[in-house]
Amino acid sequence: MMFLVQPLAWLALLMYGLEGVAGKLVSKHSIPNPWLFNFFWNLFILALLAPVVWWHGLSLPSSWANVIWASFFYAGGSAFYVLALYRLDISVLAPLFSFRTVLAVVFGAVLVGELLTTQQYILIAVIFLFGLVVSVDERLVVKSFFNWGTALALLDMLLLVLMAVFIKKSVADIGYWEATWWSAFLGQVWLLLTWPFFKADLPQISLKQYGLMFAPALAGAVGTMAVNQAYASSVSLTSAIVSLPFSMVIAFLFSVFAPELLEKHTLKVYAVRFVSAAVMITAALNL
Repeated sequence: MMFLVQPLAWLALLMYGLEGVAGKLVSKHSIPNPWLFNFFWNLFILALLAPVVWWHGLSLPSSWANVIWASFFYAGGSAFYVLALYRLDISVLAPLFSFRTVLAVVFGAVLVGELLTTQQYILIAVIFLFGLVVSVDERLVVKSFFNWGTALALLDMLLLVLMAVFIKKSVADIGYWEATWWSAFLGQVWLLLTWPFFKADLPQISLKQYGLMFAPALAGAVGTMAVNQAYASSVSLTSAIVSLPFSMVIAFLFSVFAPELLEKHTLKVYAVRFVSAAVMITAALNL
């Protein structure tokens, strides 16, 4: 019943699911350079946030420390997510967000000085075990988990949890709209450091490709506004909801009706992935 009190987290889940699938489509068929895609994806999100934030009024933060940290983890998390997106199937990447719940619980316990219970340790072990299984392909071997894509995804989870902690603190310090805008704006400033990795590709990008990059940004902007406000109520509960693999369901539908667009695996592989994801989600929700 607690999930019913977080409608904005559910909206963020929907938007992030659509954003992930749209991002995967763009990365696979349109933009070969992940650094370029990441920069403009976030730039378009920032542009979409701007009129909404300015409409509600915006001022300089009275306290900068927490929002600067939030922006740093925002930029790092987005970069690692896009790099992982280029390497992993959506049906593998989406369930790995259950690790985000694990990290949120661990960080929450550390921050308040509490010890995890035996049940929580068992649930964390279950999530890790089935995290190995969820990455299997047609060879049905768990060693497919151990690759750079998975490592990047797990680093992304860590940075997103840290971002959530500092977003919550920033909202308490300076208010929701200021925290939303300045974390995204300063995050884009951090992303300017990646300019050398994609500046040579800019002359080759067409207006159509810019338009395609705008699509996931639109969903991401709505998701960002929703999730930041939800974090102000509860970091752990919001993290649990937005970690549900909605994009995994969309990816499976693509595999049935348009396999050439996204991904295609046997039903056996998807059965293993969905069962593993269900176990991970159940364990995460009980942490």
